Amino acid sequence: MKTLKTLSVILLTLTIIGINGMYAKANRLQNQPQINGSIKYQVHVHSSDDISWPLLNIFVVMTDQNGRQVAPAQLFTIGTWTYNFTEAGPVTGTRIARLTTPSEGGQYLSLFPYPDSKTGTFLNGKTYPFDLYPYVPGPVPIPKGKYITNY
Repeated sequence: MKTLKTLSVILLTLTIIGINGMYAKANRLQNQPQINGSIKYQVHVHSSDDISWPLLNIFVVMTDQNGRQVAPAQLFTIGTWTYNFTEAGPVTGTRIARLTTPSEGGQYLSLFPYPDSKTGTFLNGKTYPFDLYPYVPGPVPIPKGKYITNY
């Protein structure tokens, strides 16, 4: 009988310790800052009716300051003006959104000369907007009949 009482007390004590441990762990996790999730980049392409889009594969690309892609490129489709990218974070650096065409080496060539860039610390769970105002480069007449290109 004495052995049964001793085992009951030990079992009850271990149960209480286990329950307290679970609650303590849950409270610790709630008080920690969120480190999971991802950074969201939203690229909006502003188009006008005077743009004659070339018949090429055009991609919306998000890169860092060294030109490395931080998210997979997305094929640009006329009529779709907003593109969403995600990246694991947080990160500090520069993020650049641009419209490009792929080259033979797998790199991307800038087709439109006005990318949008932002520099700073990018936090998980936040959305950072980028705006692209593209135009197709071409000859622009200047005085005396000479031509320059917009690059």
